[in-house]
Amino acid sequence: MCGIAGWVARRGDADGARAAAMAATLAHRGPDSHGVWSNGAAAFAHRRLSILDISEAGRQPMLTPDGRFAIVFNGEIYNFRELAERYCRGMKWQSRSDTEVLLHVLAKRGTNVLRELRGGFALALWDTRTQELLLARDPFGKKPLYFASTAEGFFFASEIKALLVGGVQARPDAVAVVQYLLHEYVPGQLTGLIGVQQLPAGSFGRYRAGGQLRVQRWWQPRYQPKMSMTFSQAAARYDALLRQAVLRRLVADVPVGLLLSGGLDSTAIGWYMREALPGPIHSFSVSFAETDFDESAFADLAARHLRTTHHGLRFGLTDFHRLLPRAVAAMDVPFADASLLPTMAVSELARSYVTVALDGDGSDELLLGYGIFTAARLANLLPLPAEVWQRLSRLAARLPAGTDYFTWEFKLKQFLRGMSYPPVRRHQVWLGSFTPSDMKDLLTHDWQHYAAEAFAAVDAPIPAGLNAEDLSSYLTVRHYLQDDILIKLDRATMAVGLESRTPFLDVEAAAYVLRLPVAFRRDKRLLRDIMQNRVPPRIIHRHKHGFALPLAAWLRGPLYNWARDTLSREALRQTGIIEYAAADRLLKAHRAGRVDARKQLWTLLMLQLWHERWA
Repeated sequence: MCGIAGWVARRGDADGARAAAMAATLAHRGPDSHGVWSNGAAAFAHRRLSILDISEAGRQPMLTPDGRFAIVFNGEIYNFRELAERYCRGMKWQSRSDTEVLLHVLAKRGTNVLRELRGGFALALWDTRTQELLLARDPFGKKPLYFASTAEGFFFASEIKALLVGGVQARPDAVAVVQYLLHEYVPGQLTGLIGVQQLPAGSFGRYRAGGQLRVQRWWQPRYQPKMSMTFSQAAARYDALLRQAVLRRLVADVPVGLLLSGGLDSTAIGWYMREALPGPIHSFSVSFAETDFDESAFADLAARHLRTTHHGLRFGLTDFHRLLPRAVAAMDVPFADASLLPTMAVSELARSYVTVALDGDGSDELLLGYGIFTAARLANLLPLPAEVWQRLSRLAARLPAGTDYFTWEFKLKQFLRGMSYPPVRRHQVWLGSFTPSDMKDLLTHDWQHYAAEAFAAVDAPIPAGLNAEDLSSYLTVRHYLQDDILIKLDRATMAVGLESRTPFLDVEAAAYVLRLPVAFRRDKRLLRDIMQNRVPPRIIHRHKHGFALPLAAWLRGPLYNWARDTLSREALRQTGIIEYAAADRLLKAHRAGRVDARKQLWTLLMLQLWHERWA
C-alpha cells in the first residue's frame, strides 16, 4: 500500500511542488520513499510503502520507456506475473514490481484489463499524448481514491487531507451529514465536504482538462443467476478459491502476519496460512477488561491451534484517550464506527513485527454472518401494518437499557424500530443511528430540511429479483462493507504503515460465493463445513461476536464528562448543526440508564470532532 496524489491544471503547467506537498500529508501511508513527476498539465506524487521489490527500481511515479504513460498506484496486483506472461512476454523488465507490469498492461490494454486484475488498487494513469487522466479502483474499494475540481484544476488523492493541501476548499456538505447521521458513515460518492467525491468501488473515470470526470462502473456484485450444484461441490470449489486467495496474499518481500480475533473468519484465514507456511507466523489481537466484549480466550485458542507466535494487547481508557486524537486526524470523513480505535491499536502492535497483515473481513457480508440477515428473513414472515410495528416499538422503548454487547433488548428495539419501513430502508434503520424523524428534533432549524435526503443512498436503484437475504447482503456490501469496514481498515492500518490484505474479498472467491444458493451461505454454513476438523469446534460453532468497544458503560461513567464537554452548548453553537437541547437530553437519558444511546451519542461526538478538525 502507498499514498498517491496529483493534479491536472486547467491552464498552463501543473506545479510538481504542489503535488509533492499533497503527498507529504500521506507520509504515514508510505514511509519508505517518495517521488514526484510533472509534465505539462499533469503532476503526480507518491509515498511508498515497500512490499514487492523494495529496491529503488520499484519507485513511483513510474513511466513507460517512451515516456508516454505515467502511473501512480496504491495497492497490490497479486497476479502480476501471470499478466506479464500473458501480455508482455519477452519484455526486459527494469524491476520485480507489480507496478511496472500494471503500467505496461494498462498501456497495451487500457481499461479492458481491469477485469483481469486480482488485488486491491487505486491508480492514476496519465497519457501525455492524448492528455487524458485515468483513475480506477478495485471491485470492493479496498483502496480509497478521492477527487475534486477547482478553478485551477482537477485534483485526486488517497485521502481528502491531501486535496485540502492542494487548494480544495473545506465546506461541510449538509446532504452528506444527514446521510452520515443515518448510516454512521458517509455512503457512496459523498464525503462530507462539498465538491469532494469518492470514486466508486469497481469504477474508473476519465478526465481531460476543462471537462468533468466521466465515471463508468466496470464491476459490481452479482447475485444472479444462481448456480446449480450440490453443497459438497460448492464447498470443495470455495475451499480451493479461498486457498488460492490466501496464497496470493502471502506474496511479499517483507514479513506477513495475521490479525486474529479468534472468530471463525480470521481463524480460517490463519489455517490456510499455516498450511502454506511452515515457519513462524505472527498473529495479533485485542482484549478488553469487560468480559462481554472480550474475545481473548478464543484468540488464544486459535493461536495455539494454528501454532502462531501470538501478541495481544489489553485495550482500555488510557488507549482510548491516546488514540482518539490520532483517529480524528486519520478520519477526514465523518465516521462513527468506534471499533476504529482498537483496530488502530492492534495495527500499531502488528506493525512492530510485520509490514503486511491478513485479516478476516468480508466474510460476514458475503456469507450472511450478521444477525441482520436473520432479521431480514424473519421480517418477510411478519407482514403487519406499519402502525402496529410503531406501537410495538413504543412499548419496547420502556424496556431497561443495558450496557453489555448487543443485549437482547437492544436487538429487539432495533428490530421493531425498523419494521415500519419498507425493506430497503428498514435494513439501514436497523444498522444506523438517527432516522429522518429523529432528525426533526436533533438538527438546528437551518439544517432540518436536509433530513429528507437521509435515505438518498439507500433509495438508489438495486438489482431486481433478490430475495430478502440477498437484498440485505447486497445493501451491506454496497454500503457498510465499502464505506465503513474497508475505510476503517484502510485508515487504521495505513496510519502506522501496515498493509492489510483481505482474502475473503478476492474477486474470484467473492463472485463465486455470491451466486450460490442462500441456503449454502446462511450463517456461514459453507465456511463452517469447510473448517470442520481443521479448527477447534468451539470456534466453528460460536455465535457471531463483532469487534466493539464497551461504549455504553464508558459513556455512563468515565467518558461522561468528556462527552458532555465535546457536546457543550458553545461547541454545538459554533458548529451549527445539532441542537444542544436534543444532544444534552440524549446524553443525560443515557447516563440515567433510561436508554442505550451509545450508537447515537458516538455518532454525534465523532461528527463534532470531525467538523472541528476538518470542516
